[in-house]
Amino acid sequence: MASPTRSHRGLRALGRHMAGVAAVEFALSLPILVGLTMYGAEAANMAYTSQKLGDIATLSADSISRIRLSISNGDVTDALGGMKILSDSIDLRNRGRVIVSSIAPVLDASGNVVNQKLRWQRCTGTLVKSSPFATTENANIGAAGMGPGDRPIAASKDSEMIFVEVYYTYRPLISAAFFGTPVMSAYSAMAVRERSSNDILSNGTNSPCTTYAA
Repeated sequence: MASPTRSHRGLRALGRHMAGVAAVEFALSLPILVGLTMYGAEAANMAYTSQKLGDIATLSADSISRIRLSISNGDVTDALGGMKILSDSIDLRNRGRVIVSSIAPVLDASGNVVNQKLRWQRCTGTLVKSSPFATTENANIGAAGMGPGDRPIAASKDSEMIFVEVYYTYRPLISAAFFGTPVMSAYSAMAVRERSSNDILSNGTNSPCTTYAA
């Protein structure tokens, strides 16, 4: 029968061995834990960025569609300036592009909507990107309207529409190794309210889509 002293020495040795095993296991698992933590943080940042782009698209469409009585180049530029300030946390002005389009219904002699027309288009941001849906002002774009092929939206008979596209080159929080730097996008449309004329007036600072500036 082992003496108490020898038993105690054996238990202490076993404890040292177990501590060593735990240290080795922790060292082996640490890179995986760190990698998963970094991946989760990057995924959360991408989700935040996507939500931010959606908010900017919606706020832009809403604010421009609410301009009353008439609309000018200066009105659109001021609205876009506010959106750039709101999106400074993701640096949209230097990494993105906001495209604003005014869409009007085209009616036949009986007053039925038979087509849609791009009345005017204004842009801001340094990202070199054109609308994939329509770029020629005062040209018909098709009865389906504006937007992605699976979900375009059209102006109704008695109202015109502001359609906003937001494009953004993703800025990684940690590393581009996780998701790369894809060009993200968001769209929003709002019906014009309380505006009797949608022809854009020339007064104020213009934001043409031929210029790429922050």
